Amino acid sequence: MTIAYVRFVLFGMLLLSACAAALAPQWAHAAAADLFAQAAARGDLRVAVTHVTPPAVPGAKVRTADRLDAPAIAALAKILNLPVKLMQLAPAEAAAALAEGSIDLALYSLPATAPEPPGVTRVPTSYRTYPKAVIRTDTDIDSRADLKGRTVCLAGTAEHAALEATAAGAVLLPFAVPSDALVAVREGRCDLGLIDQTVWQPLMDYPEWKKFSATIELSDHPRTLTWLVSSEHTQEADWLRARMQQWDSAGQWASFSKQWATDVAFDVYLDQEVPDCHG
Repeated sequence: MTIAYVRFVLFGMLLLSACAAALAPQWAHAAAADLFAQAAARGDLRVAVTHVTPPAVPGAKVRTADRLDAPAIAALAKILNLPVKLMQLAPAEAAAALAEGSIDLALYSLPATAPEPPGVTRVPTSYRTYPKAVIRTDTDIDSRADLKGRTVCLAGTAEHAALEATAAGAVLLPFAVPSDALVAVREGRCDLGLIDQTVWQPLMDYPEWKKFSATIELSDHPRTLTWLVSSEHTQEADWLRARMQQWDSAGQWASFSKQWATDVAFDVYLDQEVPDCHG
């Protein structure tokens, strides 16, 4: 076997690998279209979530929604080349809707103890959620015990945060969206705010948030953002697991978190009506 022949074989292998890599997205797209045939035939991807943010009225400000489920669903729908229709359903309702085919997927932040509904396959993501505090650095709040009687600003859809804060004896001050809650924190209308821990650090990376970077963590029991698929759709579940592995390799959740923090920081910058409390 000559050196020239070996080089020729190696060149051929490299060329085939490059072609395969170039064609991979088309293969993935074709497979996805075949697997979610019901959604493709209907013309939209229907996904159940805990809360659907009402569309903004004409002339109203665009507001960043709580949690990362919206960008995750949008990214998945883009892969499938389908528009999204969100359905506000509880997990138990989603199980029935998956069985009858009125929705294609569901996405919820689930505690480890959540029962698995019959007829449903879970596809967990690597996104673990739990509430983390946004507090002024000159705070006297050092622990969960210090929250008793304190006012906590949070998004009205932040169910996990509300449960933890209530259990600690805090007084809740809910807002429609997280940016409104954070504006209230900056203006001194509450003692602290609560957001998800995953997006806390990207928000604190902005210079204007440095003096609000004191924190406590309220929960030792994170929830896992989890896709629900009909147990009859095993190929769809396998495809979804593969996509989530790709997202992990590509750092997709970190990208979602950074973008969320950027959007919320901009919301707050535009909406804050008075200077930060106590200068």
